[in-house]
Amino acid sequence: MSDNENPLPPATPPPPVMRVRFEKAFACAERLLARLDGFMNRLVPAEYNPLEQTGQAANLVLIICALSGVFMLIWYAPSVQLAYPAMASLQGRTLGGWMRTMHRYSSDFVMLLLILHAARMFIAKKFTGSRWLAWTTGVFLLALTWFVGWTGFWLVWDQPAQQVAIASMQFIDVFPIFGEPMSRQFLVDRLVPSLLFFVIFFLHMLLPLGIAAGLVLHLSRLNRVRIFPDRWLGVAIVATMAIASWIVPAPLDAPAAMAVKAPSFTVDAWYLTPLALGLRFQSLGLWACFGGVAFVAAFPWLLARRNRKISTPRDTDTPVTPWQTVVLQARCHACTQCVQDCPFGAVSMIPRTDGKKFPARAWVNPNLCVGCAVCVGSCDSEAMNLTWFDIHADEQRISTTVQRLREKSGSAFLALVAADMDGGFLHFQNTRWQNLLPGYHVEPVPTASWVRPKFVERLLHGGASGVLIVRDTRDESAARDGNRWIRDRMEQTRKPHFHPGRANHGRWHVADFNAANPSTLTAEAHTFREGGNAKFLPRPGRLRALLVGGLLALALAAATIGLSHLQVLNPAPSEPELVLSFRVLGDMMKAQELDEAAQAKLPVHMRGRSTTKPRRSPTDITLTVGGKSETRTFQPKGVSNDGPTTGEWVLPLAPGLHEVRVEIKRGPESAPEVWSGTLEAKSRHIQVITYTPTEGFRFE
Repeated sequence: MSDNENPLPPATPPPPVMRVRFEKAFACAERLLARLDGFMNRLVPAEYNPLEQTGQAANLVLIICALSGVFMLIWYAPSVQLAYPAMASLQGRTLGGWMRTMHRYSSDFVMLLLILHAARMFIAKKFTGSRWLAWTTGVFLLALTWFVGWTGFWLVWDQPAQQVAIASMQFIDVFPIFGEPMSRQFLVDRLVPSLLFFVIFFLHMLLPLGIAAGLVLHLSRLNRVRIFPDRWLGVAIVATMAIASWIVPAPLDAPAAMAVKAPSFTVDAWYLTPLALGLRFQSLGLWACFGGVAFVAAFPWLLARRNRKISTPRDTDTPVTPWQTVVLQARCHACTQCVQDCPFGAVSMIPRTDGKKFPARAWVNPNLCVGCAVCVGSCDSEAMNLTWFDIHADEQRISTTVQRLREKSGSAFLALVAADMDGGFLHFQNTRWQNLLPGYHVEPVPTASWVRPKFVERLLHGGASGVLIVRDTRDESAARDGNRWIRDRMEQTRKPHFHPGRANHGRWHVADFNAANPSTLTAEAHTFREGGNAKFLPRPGRLRALLVGGLLALALAAATIGLSHLQVLNPAPSEPELVLSFRVLGDMMKAQELDEAAQAKLPVHMRGRSTTKPRRSPTDITLTVGGKSETRTFQPKGVSNDGPTTGEWVLPLAPGLHEVRVEIKRGPESAPEVWSGTLEAKSRHIQVITYTPTEGFRFE
C-alpha cells in the first residue's frame, strides 16, 4: 500500500459546530473569503490589513469621529437659524473645515468598516448558537451608528438636510403619536421648530454613549478581545484620513429653503441611501429599510436549524446540544487551563461536590459554548470532551491507523488537519487534502488546538514517523485565536507542555494554511517529511507591505469619499405647486335627542340626556384657481371626531400669475372664511397658504 492510501476510512463526519440553512453556499463563500485573505496575506501581513481587522479599525475610526465632533463645537451653533452659517464658515482648507471633513469622512469610514465586518461574520456563520447576542447587538450598533449619522446630516441644515428632515417627519406621521402631522411644520421656513432642531442636536451628542454601551454587550462573550488594531495600522488609518480630509474637503450644498425644490443635491450613500428610497417611495422606502434591518437581525433564528438535545452522559454537566463540550467531572484536576484558553469565556470554575481533593471543577456554560474544542486540547487529564469527536475513541482510532500504516509501509506520516478550514466536517474534502499532502495520512480534527500534546507524544511513541498539524490562523476560524495555542503548547511556552522524552525523539511540525497559496503547504510538508527544517509561511517584505498597505488605504479612502459625493436628481416634479395647509376647529354638532321609546330602553341613570359623544362638523374647503373651483370635505380628527380638522391640499400650477381664492366653511351654519390674492408660480417653487384658528390665513 502506498503512502497516499488510507489503511482505514476516515471517521463518519459528525455534525458540524452548528447546522444552518444553505450550508453549501456558506461553505463556498467561506472558501472564497479564505482565498482572498490568503492572497492579501501574501502581500501585506494580516496585522497591517484593515480588511482583516474591520472590527478593531471601526473602533479606532469611531473614536476619531467622536473627538473631531467634540472639536467642531468650537465653531458650530445648534440653531436652525445659525447652523448653516456656521457650516459655511468652515468651508475650504481651514482648521475648522479640516476638522469638519475629518468628522464627516470618519463617520463614512465607520459605516464601510462595519458593513465589511458584518459581511465577514455572516460568511463565517458567526451568528448561530451562542453568537446570536454578538450578531444582534452588532446589527443594532450598525443601525444606531447610521441613525447618529442621519441626525448629523440634519444638523448641517442644507438642502440634503432639508430632505432628511421632511423624510423623517413623514415617517413619524405614519405612527399615531402626535395629534397633528409633524410634516406640516416643515412647509415653510417660519414654521420649522427650533426646539426640535435642538432635540436632534442633543440626540446626536448623546447616542454615541449608546454605541459604547452596545459595544460592551457586543464583546461580552469573547475572551482576549483586541479593541483597537495594531499600532502601525492605526497610525496608517489616522494619517490616511487626515491627508484625505485636507485634500478633498467635505461638500456643502445650498441652505435649506422649505419652499424650494432643489433640482439636485449631494447624497452620502453611506447614510442617505434610505433618503433616496424615501424620495422615490415615500414612507414605504423607509419602512423597507427598517424591515431589512429587522430581517438581518433575525438571522440567528431564520437561518439556524433546530438542534436536538442529548441526554446527560454520566459524570457530566447539564444536557447540551451535540456539538458542545462536556466536562467529565471525575477527571477534572482544577488546573484552570481550559478557562484561560477558551476564546469565548464559556468555561469557568465552580465548587465541586463529588468529594475529590481538588477545590473546584470546570463547568461549561451551554449558552456560551460554540464547540470549538480548544478546551479539549488544553486538558491533560482528559476531562474536557466532545461527544461527537471523543478523545478516547477517536484518539485510539487514529493511533491504530498509524500503527497499521507503519506495519505496512515502514513509515507513517500523519497530518492532523483542522476541519474548520473546510467549513467543518460536513464539507471536509479528504481527497483534496490528501492531494495537497502526498505521503501523509490525513485525519480531520475539529480545530488545530483540539490536538493535545499528550496525544502527539502517544502517536510518536507508537510509531508515527512525524506528525504534521495544519491550522487556520484567521480570525474568522471557528476557534478565533484559540488555534494558535497548539504551537505554543508544542514549543512548551503554554501549558499543557509537550514532553519530547515521552515521544522517543519523534518529529512534529505545526503549519499554517494559506488558501490562496496551497502549494506552500505542500512544499512545507514535503520538507518536513524529508527531514529538512520546515519553515513557516514567509512574511511579505517590509517595502512591499508598505506599498500594498498604502494602495489599500488609498482604495478604501476613495471608496469612502467617492460614495459621499454622489449627485442625485430630485424626483419631485419641477412644476410649481400650491399647498394649502390648514388646521380648522369645526363647529360642535348638536347632541342627538332621543325619543321616548329610545329613552325607555336605556338604564334609569342614563335617561334624560343624550348618550352620544360630542363631535365636530366636517369642514368644507373650496379652492378656486383661475376661475376653476373644487370643493373637498375633510373630517375632524380623533376617535370620536371631536378634534381639529388638519390636512394639506396640494395643487400643481402652471408657471405664471394666478388668481387664487380659498373658502373655508367650518360647519353648515357658519359663515365661510375667505382669502383671495394673486400669486406668481415659479418653476421648482412651492406657494404655501396656511390657516390656523389663531392666525387665520397667511400666504408664505
